[in-house]
Amino acid sequence: MKKYIYILGIGITALLSACSKELTNTNKNPNALEQADATTLLSNTIVTEFYNNSNIVWTLGNGYSQYMTFSQSYYDQPTRYSPVTNEPYWIPLFEAARDANTLYTLAQQKNNPMLQAAALTLRSYAFAQLTELWGDIPFLQALKGNSGVYTPAYDSQQTVYTDAGQGIIPSLRKADSLLKANPAGLIEGDMLYSSSVTNWRAFINALRLRYLLRVSSKMDVSAEMQSIIADGAIMQSAAQSAALTLPTVTPYNFVSLTERSGDFAVKYMNSTLYDQFVATGDSSRISAYFAVNTLTPSGAAFSFNNYGGMPLVVDATTTQTNQSSNFNVSFTKGTNTALIKARVITYAEQQFILAEAAIKGLVSGGNSVATTYYNSGVTGAYAEVGLSAGTAANYLTHAAVALDNSLPANALKQIITQKWLVNINNGFEGWIEYRRTGYPAFQTGGSANMNNGVIPTRFLYPTSEQTINNTHYSTEITAMGGKETTTYKAWWEK
Repeated sequence: MKKYIYILGIGITALLSACSKELTNTNKNPNALEQADATTLLSNTIVTEFYNNSNIVWTLGNGYSQYMTFSQSYYDQPTRYSPVTNEPYWIPLFEAARDANTLYTLAQQKNNPMLQAAALTLRSYAFAQLTELWGDIPFLQALKGNSGVYTPAYDSQQTVYTDAGQGIIPSLRKADSLLKANPAGLIEGDMLYSSSVTNWRAFINALRLRYLLRVSSKMDVSAEMQSIIADGAIMQSAAQSAALTLPTVTPYNFVSLTERSGDFAVKYMNSTLYDQFVATGDSSRISAYFAVNTLTPSGAAFSFNNYGGMPLVVDATTTQTNQSSNFNVSFTKGTNTALIKARVITYAEQQFILAEAAIKGLVSGGNSVATTYYNSGVTGAYAEVGLSAGTAANYLTHAAVALDNSLPANALKQIITQKWLVNINNGFEGWIEYRRTGYPAFQTGGSANMNNGVIPTRFLYPTSEQTINNTHYSTEITAMGGKETTTYKAWWEK
């Protein structure tokens, strides 16, 4: 791992002993920052995390989650599950964690509880992404570069989630407590919620619910989940979703707006997604995201037959490309701005989390409450892409959409599939949830799959870990069984 990922700052302290005090003062640069600026650091960390999430989803995340298929082997090897390191995402995540940690220190110095809470939230999200995509990671020592620790030890995924001092869940719990005790605050540079304590608490608690559910097979999370509900500081509508409107020009625009036409043209709807749209009669969302195929005459009435999904392929045939659907012009022209936001977690996902928790008895209310959560989740999911509550209500009348809670397994399959649908263009969430639940059923891809016909459970560690942090890397690989693979399962997945 490159040293600069872990270094929080390097001070240049060598002074020439022969220089006089006056000469030293004369040579000070009045324009140089003596310490990081909190306003800039906050806005940069927000943009870094949200933009990189949207950037990686367009090239890799949608493929791993089986929303998208590349039609040509020149492009598609990573999304055919070829063992890759995904280092271009590893690096900015550690940088974001570093910056958020620096921001937390500044916030403590400023005695600004709201800034502390924001910093803890952003640091927690960065580490959550890292452990959910790679497993065990450098963690407790990872941000100690200013103390001379440049080759940090790896920590277990359980430690990353639960460590009392830095763990994801305790840090988010602390962030919420800070805001609960300090309901009025101001943080400059807040591009996400403009210093709204209510919205930050809702964001924080949505993430808490996500990660508590993620680890619920390994620890009792019911009391904490129930307390979050009882406190009421959760998202109440899609307006509170953690979604950042990106600029329409480089460098931080949604990638599709400025990518080459040839790169855009090889991205097709995955057949897994197409099958779910058809099975649930989801005419609204399929047309919101995708164009009709090239076989459809201009002006044709809506029909699912005018759309198509492409399976995992090495190189698609002409028949496959003709029958399959590209993303529509909203992704090149920006005509539906709701589709090209950078999202971390939505109100809809939160409601599906609560619905699953109710079905499993992790929170009170049982089937009736689960249905309420589920229905509001569907409504929120439609709102995320600019579709009305009335349209969502009509969708909920479809036999395959109305929640079937006659058996827990039936309800859970529907809830998690709907959660998967709302997470199109949201990092790797669809793939992560598939690994946790098995829903919806993913295609393994047969001979097109480059991971021995298996859906991977993690990325490989970056090659820089083997060169710069080899001692700790080797210790971690030994703990894995002596060989690094993409099918190793960390703590919550075992």
